[in-house]
Amino acid sequence: MYTFNSLSFALFSANLHRYLPNISWEQHQTIYRKWKNYHLERPLSTLVETRIVPAKLSKAFQSPCIINLFHLSDHLVWPVLLAKNGVRFNVLLDRTVYVNAKVVLNQLLQELSAYGHTPELLFSDDKALLLKIRSRKACGQHLLCFADGASGASSSKKDERIPITFFEGTLWLKKGIPFISHLFEMPVVSLLPHTVGNMQQLEVNKTVSPAPNEFREVYMQRCLHELYDGLEKNIKKSPYLWECWGYLHQNGVLGEISDNQYVDGLGADVQIFWQDKMIVFDRLNYAVKME
Repeated sequence: MYTFNSLSFALFSANLHRYLPNISWEQHQTIYRKWKNYHLERPLSTLVETRIVPAKLSKAFQSPCIINLFHLSDHLVWPVLLAKNGVRFNVLLDRTVYVNAKVVLNQLLQELSAYGHTPELLFSDDKALLLKIRSRKACGQHLLCFADGASGASSSKKDERIPITFFEGTLWLKKGIPFISHLFEMPVVSLLPHTVGNMQQLEVNKTVSPAPNEFREVYMQRCLHELYDGLEKNIKKSPYLWECWGYLHQNGVLGEISDNQYVDGLGADVQIFWQDKMIVFDRLNYAVKME
């Protein structure tokens, strides 16, 4: 049983409304319940039995590329199955992501080592990152990234964001994936799971590459747009599939609240239990109203 007078629900609902305002406030409880159930943690050993990486997928990995995944539940099973199918990759992530999920990631590396290759974790703040990517590419290794894996906002130049239209709102996204793709001429192969009977099967959704003489800034915008366009189509009918609704307010992609504001705030207020008292939370403006 999930409570709907929690800050967790209020923020989930605020994030959902920001991008899908045509979904009524009343429907948010049903979607939240589905979202919580769908993203329950399950044993990796169980997931491997119901997930498939088809042999034909190997054609997408003939030369070093950036493997792009999204947080669509059970997302850590896919690196394991890719490794099981002989795909050799290293993982790019923010250091704070590693710190916050150290136990899970170390377990993942242990699972991957069973298939003869332990990926190297490459951190986005490493001053030698580009040199490491270049050398790993020369060895024929791919780079695996989660496009929606940004862990925090920053005012530093390296964390400048690109605005991308997403449903009815705007996502402010990091440049890392398309920047690396353009710099090293590595295609971005975006993979999404699809249900086939009782199984989940990983398939290529998009392959994005810089065109000859395409300016880097132009390509970065286009690349991110194409990646998230694929995600949008994947979750349009079932938004609960995307794990990130619960923490978009924490990873820097919302931009300023005023960027995606709506005039009609009717129904936006919800009562929640916070700091040992009942308060009113304005889901439109992410604001607490003390009574």
